[in-house]
Amino acid sequence: MSDARVLHFFGGKGGVGKTTLAAAYALRLVDEAPKERVLIVSLDPVRSLSDLLRKPLTAKPSKIEAEEGAAEPKAEPKVEPKGKGKGAKSTKAEGGLWAMEMEPAALTKPFLQKYLPALQKAAVKGTHLSEEELGKLYSQATPGLEELLGLLHVAALAESGEFDRIVVDTAPTSHTLRLFDMPVGLRKFLGLVKAGGDRAASGKGKKAAAAVSEEQGFLEELLSRAEKLLALLKDPARSAFHLVTLAEPVPEAQTRMYFTQLRERGIPVVEVVVNQVEDKEGCPTCQGRRGLQAPHVRKYQALDKNVPVHLVCKREVAPRGLELLKPFAQEWASGKETKTLEFAAAEGPPALVRAPSMPPIAAPPLPPTRLIFFVGQGGVGKSSCAAAAAVTLTEKEGPVLLISTDTAHSLSDVLQSRLTDVETQVKGTKGLYARELDVPGWFTALRKRWKEKAEKAFEGAPKTGNDVPVDLLLFRNLLDAAPPGIDELAALSCLTDALVQERFKRIVVDGAPMVSSLRVVELASIAKGWFSALHGVLSKHKAKGLGELSDDMAGFIKHIKRFEDALASPTESRFVVVTRGEELATERTARLVEYLKERKLQVERVLVNRVGPKADCPKCENRRKNELNAAKVIEKQIGLPVTVAPALGRHPAGLRELKAFRTAWYALSATAKTKAA
Repeated sequence: MSDARVLHFFGGKGGVGKTTLAAAYALRLVDEAPKERVLIVSLDPVRSLSDLLRKPLTAKPSKIEAEEGAAEPKAEPKVEPKGKGKGAKSTKAEGGLWAMEMEPAALTKPFLQKYLPALQKAAVKGTHLSEEELGKLYSQATPGLEELLGLLHVAALAESGEFDRIVVDTAPTSHTLRLFDMPVGLRKFLGLVKAGGDRAASGKGKKAAAAVSEEQGFLEELLSRAEKLLALLKDPARSAFHLVTLAEPVPEAQTRMYFTQLRERGIPVVEVVVNQVEDKEGCPTCQGRRGLQAPHVRKYQALDKNVPVHLVCKREVAPRGLELLKPFAQEWASGKETKTLEFAAAEGPPALVRAPSMPPIAAPPLPPTRLIFFVGQGGVGKSSCAAAAAVTLTEKEGPVLLISTDTAHSLSDVLQSRLTDVETQVKGTKGLYARELDVPGWFTALRKRWKEKAEKAFEGAPKTGNDVPVDLLLFRNLLDAAPPGIDELAALSCLTDALVQERFKRIVVDGAPMVSSLRVVELASIAKGWFSALHGVLSKHKAKGLGELSDDMAGFIKHIKRFEDALASPTESRFVVVTRGEELATERTARLVEYLKERKLQVERVLVNRVGPKADCPKCENRRKNELNAAKVIEKQIGLPVTVAPALGRHPAGLRELKAFRTAWYALSATAKTKAA
């Protein structure tokens, strides 16, 4: 399956096994061409590549060798700079596998030392704003650029010739799509800045113009790098995107969306890899798990006949470390698994397994806070858990609002009720309302509103041509100058509006995958800085027609402050971290809990989802014991009580099944010896 492409991206919803398959693919490339240098690099902030390889990785490529007792990966041999022509590759060291985990923050400091002065010098006086004020606003558009710098660094490694192939383990879906959009966003923003810089150079003396021209040269070079990156990403002869997924409802919905979005951006998708497909062996329960997967695999196969769908068998022990990854890579490379795992036409979902009448140890009640966030890695079942909690809370306490902030919504499927971006009462309930947030729609409406207010403030000024004031250009396209990820402000704004209302006793949040959930928390401080800078400038010019925009900024600052206060208050918000009983999930869950605690956010418990029931089948029982052992490790290591949510055959959907699912939750241990939360 390997080919001549230099850059291979592995992407998909969080929790589908991107890192494992990316590492296995890199090992396949090394096996097929032992003299070639292959680099695997992780762009995922979760940093699971080190966990997978069981080796500490840094931001510098390190040679990966399966030497017994080796604690550190071998440092990268010095490589001569790339020369001109094809002979440059002769300076490379021996072939093999190298690995690194990108640390974009380390690339940011030297970049900003040139970037910020260039932005400020490109600023020129507008109709209302001075050069200094415009420069200040330009410089606020830097948060989030470190992610783009990481991708630019990967592109530079690909172009340098230091490595023959580069395999990239990407972040989850929405995060990667935003990253792929950043070059376009940067191009728009630099176009605005350049328009002002050209005027600045033409209106100054020779020395001043030369200084501006030098700064403009840096911005033009950056723009050129962004253009080359876009060309590289879209070139099917040099780049390939391997779309990884699971045969489950939520991953399937997101994969279909992801596939469409990648196609719209011109990214060449070369295959769909369905991971963790059940084999044909075992008891009826085993075959039931396989039957659950059948309709989803068929939908993947119908995506595009020209894009092959490959199936990878679920291993009872997930491959970790080179000693297990190498044979896994060889088995995958043989191509036999896809044929062996093919589904027969008769295979389909089983009936729902009845929940035990009495849980082993009753699960503790949900926290008595207004906001309950269900967060975790993608694909762990956050939507089902959040919906089940909301259904039972509604029955016991009254009106509850259930909000999905994930771009790939699944609440409609889980609740079997058609939902929109408007609070809708779920049929069959007396007080459960649900909403699937339309982030693109919210963002488009905000862009339109701000553009209209900007035009109103510049009545009489030229609206087209080279004489359009630079501050009007900026305000027309204000969101292009915003920090990357500002679209997630929609979730923050929506939740704050719900908090202010007295209508709902509880607000249950079905969060986006782990990376995006963390960004919403971080976004509060980033957005507050940006809005404060805008408000500080705009408030000085209220009398000149910028009052409405200034008031908008002030309103957002109040919203952000209210959201921060709610997050920080243990009486207003708590987090439930959802995970699965898998070895690799332990480290990820621990990092998420540590991250939340560092920010003084209250973590209520860890919920280990879809643990199998007791069984006579050796295969099912062995899997259940492994899942429970992983849950016990989580409880001991993290120091928080663990609640177990059992697998009930198919994924619960509809009010009756969700209620049965919630009733079946149980505490892992009666008197857990845990540290103080």
